[in-house]
Amino acid sequence: MTTGFKPRLLTRTLPILSAISLLGMIALGEDADIQNLQSRAAHGDAESQFRLGRAYGRGEGVPRDDAQAAQWYLKSASQGNAKAQNNLGGLYHSGLGVPQNDGTALEWFRKAAAQNAAPAQDALGQAYYHGWSLKRDDVQAAAWYLKAARQGLVQAQAHLGELYFFGSPAVPKDFAKAAGWLGKAAAQGNPWALDTMGAIYENGWGVEKDFKRAAADYEQAALLGEKKAPGNIGRLYAEGRGVPQDWVKACAWFSIGDSRGEVNAKKLLESYQIYFTPDVIAKAGPQIDQYRAKIAAAKQAALPQR
Repeated sequence: MTTGFKPRLLTRTLPILSAISLLGMIALGEDADIQNLQSRAAHGDAESQFRLGRAYGRGEGVPRDDAQAAQWYLKSASQGNAKAQNNLGGLYHSGLGVPQNDGTALEWFRKAAAQNAAPAQDALGQAYYHGWSLKRDDVQAAAWYLKAARQGLVQAQAHLGELYFFGSPAVPKDFAKAAGWLGKAAAQGNPWALDTMGAIYENGWGVEKDFKRAAADYEQAALLGEKKAPGNIGRLYAEGRGVPQDWVKACAWFSIGDSRGEVNAKKLLESYQIYFTPDVIAKAGPQIDQYRAKIAAAKQAALPQR
């Protein structure tokens, strides 16, 4: 049985700007004294210049100021700091603190990628995939994604898996490869990859069907905030596939999906309404509260640690 699963384009939800936060995630720590950091940066220390730019970009110890962030990233990037080059590319792509310019963004991403900076390699993959300031080239996109994915960068693994999942004239669809890379991203907690792996296991796309694993992936994706996942796990509870049939949990998940504005969850809530008796609805309320508490806890756990 097919699921009606309609995967969305992951790359549309992970803008290149996200690469800014993926390099140099160490908080200021011993650099908590912002004046000392400013002094070292002013004396030309490239790492301090990068850290100061990041402080302005995050508003840590100083007021958030993207223009100041860009200036300090430029000083550091000009000395060859790959993290600063990557982050400066992200600012130019997004037009934060500097005029939006994908051509300039690509120049800085290429410099960082040449130093094996995984987020910059992923950014180049996105640029080729979307055709930002260059001709779309899925072969090049796959090559850059692969460089970053092999370094363990979760969003690159998800992007590469997405490319194989949908396929294109240049890169044929390959569910086995898609499952391999999306599985790695899912293992790192990527919500979209988890939801897509749920569909892969439910339908047996490139893997043996496994409804139990599908249910586990759907539910984890739902807890991590993936929009379509509540409808998917709710449907498995309604059908009793991979999990015991449970109308209370089905109703709860459909309701959560509906509250997120997910059209399919709303349709499922309506189509199964004959089974949602007053008793089921009464029990679904506390179940929704439990799920929302788990969602809040998962969201908190996913926040970067400082």
